[in-house]
Amino acid sequence: MLLPSPSELCWGIKLPPEQKWLEKAIHFAVSNIWQRAHRIARSQLGDESQTLEMIEIAIGKAVDRLQLNSQASPEEVTQLLERLYLQEVRHRRKANNRIVLVGASEDLPSTSTHHPQSLVDSAIDLDIILQNIPPEVRFALLLRYSQSRWNEIAAVLGTTEASIRLRCKRALNRIRQKLEDKKHGL
Repeated sequence: MLLPSPSELCWGIKLPPEQKWLEKAIHFAVSNIWQRAHRIARSQLGDESQTLEMIEIAIGKAVDRLQLNSQASPEEVTQLLERLYLQEVRHRRKANNRIVLVGASEDLPSTSTHHPQSLVDSAIDLDIILQNIPPEVRFALLLRYSQSRWNEIAAVLGTTEASIRLRCKRALNRIRQKLEDKKHGL
């Protein structure tokens, strides 16, 4: 399906002749936010299929609001239209969060397929993450995430529970810090 252009979105605006400036300002505003509106819908709602409808709603609200005011600059109209569009996106996102799903997770088809390649990739990722962690702490972390209790881990390693907990906590904090640094490109 071919998406309508900003001009096609503005053709339905019915204004008296003395307010033709508003039609031009709306067209300018829609042209300015058109691409960004699609990106916002994709990032906030997961897809951009509702973008057209949300822009039309924002245009209607902007026209209603601007008909009451005196002449506004195209930049002011762009800001107003963008604010009204973002408001509509927030309304849709809130509505999506209130959706009640009926059924159980067992009814859904399984999406977790274990490919040998993904298991190898996971093992490599785990080795990279844990490469600077001392071997006994690495072993303790793996035991802990395999549902072992702290006292059992301490007994296996021949140390105190408080000591191994603290060492694991510090190691996890270093891993988190590395991941945050990598996330922010540091």
